[in-house]
Amino acid sequence: MEMAIRTCLGLNLKSHLAGALTGLLPENHVLHNRSTGFVLKFLESTDRPQSGILFVPASSWRALSPEDREALQSHQSWPFLLIADVCEGEVLEYMASGAFLGLVTLPLDEAKITRALTQAEEVSVMYQDIFMMAREISLERELLARKNEQLTFLNQLLTKASQTLDPAVILSSAADDLNLLLQVSAVMAVFWNGRQGQIEAELFLPDNLASERQDQWITHLLSVAKRLGRSEVSGYQVSFLAPRKEAQYMSPELEQILTQPLSVGDDPFGALVICSTEASTLGQDRLRVLGSAANHLALAMRNSLEFRKTKAQSDHDGLTRIANRQHFDMRLREEMKRHQRHQDELSLLMLDLDYFKSINDTYGHQAGDQVLREVGRILQKTLRESDFPARYGGEEFVIILPQTREDQAWMLAERLRAIISQSIFQFQQKMFRVTVSIGIAGLKPGALAPPEELIHIADQALYRAKTSGRNMVCSSSILDAASMQ
Repeated sequence: MEMAIRTCLGLNLKSHLAGALTGLLPENHVLHNRSTGFVLKFLESTDRPQSGILFVPASSWRALSPEDREALQSHQSWPFLLIADVCEGEVLEYMASGAFLGLVTLPLDEAKITRALTQAEEVSVMYQDIFMMAREISLERELLARKNEQLTFLNQLLTKASQTLDPAVILSSAADDLNLLLQVSAVMAVFWNGRQGQIEAELFLPDNLASERQDQWITHLLSVAKRLGRSEVSGYQVSFLAPRKEAQYMSPELEQILTQPLSVGDDPFGALVICSTEASTLGQDRLRVLGSAANHLALAMRNSLEFRKTKAQSDHDGLTRIANRQHFDMRLREEMKRHQRHQDELSLLMLDLDYFKSINDTYGHQAGDQVLREVGRILQKTLRESDFPARYGGEEFVIILPQTREDQAWMLAERLRAIISQSIFQFQQKMFRVTVSIGIAGLKPGALAPPEELIHIADQALYRAKTSGRNMVCSSSILDAASMQ
């Protein structure tokens, strides 16, 4: 059976981008690279195809007038894909506007284009669903009010979900909107990624759950990820949603839970867990609408998660999920400028895990990775919001402490040292402890020093802690005193 030709438009594509797209598109997809005026007339034409896709380079979008942008955005049945051919800041701004279905980064490859086309197909199906629902309304007058409510609900859900790239905001907003369809006490979610039979999960929970309830929901959501992701969960992190009054005392009772898998194409990547006293009594009509709502949210959530992942990869360590060396260097320069401008105190901690090589040699590198991840979690949990932890390299971590005296830094360092040394690390039924040595460098108000010098001083203090027996804290003031003896 011959496949139908799918129309793709390019908005003022440069020749190399047009050539690359043409070579990557499937055989039944035809790319037409056209000017802004042609694209607007084509989209306004009544005999144009109902479905298609528009590739928009960020550089072309930047050159458009506000009127042309608004005119293009009015054609909601055609998905727009942004090609990131300009600086990151502009790309973030354009994606945040809600005009684009997805983001395609350079260099272009087959996987990126395939995913983009899959998303476009999902949008096409979505609008076909809405159109069919509208026809049913016209055929069955007695269902008019209900169907109108459903369309309003889906449109509101999609509109709100497209206005942000923050997954927590999308989910919190969805919890409010779903109340138009059924009585909702909470919406939770789990997302996963990974390969070779192991996945890592991210859980979204209301932040006012009692500790016992939170543990129950974590267990439940991890079981959902294992079942739908068909893999063992090797690790997870918890993100919190805006509190909901009704969620505080909920427990995961199956008769009050609706689980909606989320996927783009045939690739499941998460699930919504909707808590409702009506879960077991929903009719087919509302279940169908709920499924359509889940499809809408899947597109928005996949975009937000991919966008966040792309953004985080540039300045975060992939293993520990705290800042990487590059991000630390930039932040330290900023904090030292602020220190000099405002005449504040500034301290720096440098941490090194003791005998880390022996952990890798004894338990394996996966155990070592687990230790690094857990230390990263301890730092994030223990430090203030103003503090800035980063992985410096290997088993070394650094922490910038703005507006912090050296004696205050010492107290925090001792607290971190004690927490880590008292923690029990576990990997595949093996339990062990880890200690850490910490060096401190501090700058008094008005003190001038380049970032490299502050790092060097902290490193010297760390070396002193290592050579003095490990599992201890050493400050630059101790080094100064020792040099005077």
